[in-house]
Amino acid sequence: MRTLPDLEAEMHRLITEARGRGICLRLLGGLAVKVQCPQPMHPALKRKYPDMDLITDKAGAKKLLSFLPEMGYTPNKTFNTLSGDRRQLWYDETHGRQIDVFIGEFTMCHTLPLADRLDVEPLTIPLAELFLSKAQIVQLNRKDVLDLLALLLYHEVGPGDEGTINCDLIAGLCAKDWGLYTTISLNAEKLRACLDEGEVALSPEEVQTIKRRIISLQKAMDEAPKSMAWKMRARVGTRVRWYEEVEEVQRT
Repeated sequence: MRTLPDLEAEMHRLITEARGRGICLRLLGGLAVKVQCPQPMHPALKRKYPDMDLITDKAGAKKLLSFLPEMGYTPNKTFNTLSGDRRQLWYDETHGRQIDVFIGEFTMCHTLPLADRLDVEPLTIPLAELFLSKAQIVQLNRKDVLDLLALLLYHEVGPGDEGTINCDLIAGLCAKDWGLYTTISLNAEKLRACLDEGEVALSPEEVQTIKRRIISLQKAMDEAPKSMAWKMRARVGTRVRWYEEVEEVQRT
């Protein structure tokens, strides 16, 4: 079966076909942010989306070994042999694109559990996890910043998942992990500094909307009850590295 030239159309094809085979496949990464935000995207937040990141559960991962070749994809055999229980790489050689498939969880600087909430949205991971997948990166790049600002501009922060960045879920995860809390908090400061310095051409009203939502999220994180282990790790602080150093294959 041939792949489609348009990446977003190809994403719809894959997820629809996977659903028909009993495979739960969801989108994450920059393209997922685009799908979740109104179209057209704000001109200051536009960027290119060259590749696709997906996630499935452990049962789906086994089925992908036959499913994706049928869909027109070629495996990275070495990588998939070594890391296929956690992550798989596939190539659309016709269009020069890569698919990065995560299994059950998303791991970069921190590990985000995703398998239990893949049914919240029909196409992408939930907004809270989508936000965290970007905000848990210690060294944010320009694409990460634009994606985070887009999510905060177009989606309210509050309890629940209906079009909302679920602050209760984020606060709960951060209350269990001082390292994750610290990275998210530091990146919230980076986003505010970016807005204050006018690095992205947003209106004053848009800037205030994003800042208000950052404050709401930070408040929820700060107020969530913390364990003794969390408090003990907080005493050590950033003198000891609190995140994993990751050698990336590719970041979208």
